[in-house]
Amino acid sequence: MAARTRRAELLLMTLSVLVFLLVAEGAARLLGAGRPQPTGYAPVNTNRRAMRPQNAHGYRDRERAIARPQGVHRVVSLGDSFAWGASVEFEDAYPQRLERGLARRRGEPWEVVSLALPGMNTVDQAAQLADEGLAYGPDVVLLGFVLNDSEDAQAAETRRAEDWLRARQERPGLLDHSALFRLVAGRVRATAENRRRISGYRAMYAPDAPGWVASREALARMGAVCRERGVPFVVAIFPLFGNPLDDSYPFAEVHRTIAEAAAAAGAKVVDLLPAYRGLRWELLVVDGVDDEHPNEIAHRIAAQALLKALDDVIPHTAAAPAAAEHDPEPTSR
Repeated sequence: MAARTRRAELLLMTLSVLVFLLVAEGAARLLGAGRPQPTGYAPVNTNRRAMRPQNAHGYRDRERAIARPQGVHRVVSLGDSFAWGASVEFEDAYPQRLERGLARRRGEPWEVVSLALPGMNTVDQAAQLADEGLAYGPDVVLLGFVLNDSEDAQAAETRRAEDWLRARQERPGLLDHSALFRLVAGRVRATAENRRRISGYRAMYAPDAPGWVASREALARMGAVCRERGVPFVVAIFPLFGNPLDDSYPFAEVHRTIAEAAAAAGAKVVDLLPAYRGLRWELLVVDGVDDEHPNEIAHRIAAQALLKALDDVIPHTAAAPAAAEHDPEPTSR
């Protein structure tokens, strides 16, 4: 009798668990848990020809003459996929916003010559500046620095990204059809992934990390060639948007490390983290965790902060119109 009672209790417990799981699965499906949430900005397929204008020099930019036109002022913009404008409209990327904002604020012609390419790092950009960028006769050199710019093939973050990509390419299993399983497994994976991400990026900026050593030296070379030409050098440090942008942001110390190296190289440093402080990162990226590049809103905020910084390093040579005191593009698209 006792054994029968125990079996009945186990059966009842099993049925209760199954009913609970079925109800939880139904709730998860009804609430859309485990599905990507909209961010308020539709990703742009920048692989389409119309979305990636390519000039004769191979950059996502308008045609630019090497010799600076008479009366035109120039910024040479260096960077990676952030400055290139991955997954956003060409006109929404911060270099194009800067070009329009500078002309409007200063009442004179300005060009922001974009030499950004996805995948570039600081070493690449230093060589690019010396070999190509200075030929454009810039009034200022602007480097958009993203935290992965000091990566090398041995960096922990590089290995983490490779593992993440492999996992994304695996075929879904039977349990992946369950919304409840996707929700729970996704949270567990996200927690573990975020810990690896944080430790990986922090390790990249250890004083003796090979990638960071090379990046520091590249910053110093860029600062030196700018000083030789009498050209202001501005380094804008972007946050990693897939993290809270409040006091719990995990890379504030990394920002300070980069800022110190850039300042030692003679650059005016613009840490963009304060410009985004307190905003929800989900509303600043293109497509949630699937694409953490800055969206149109984030590019607009960056352009506003950089316009103010450029005022400090580039003297005004013409009377600015009344609209110059306002944000560069205050209206929403």
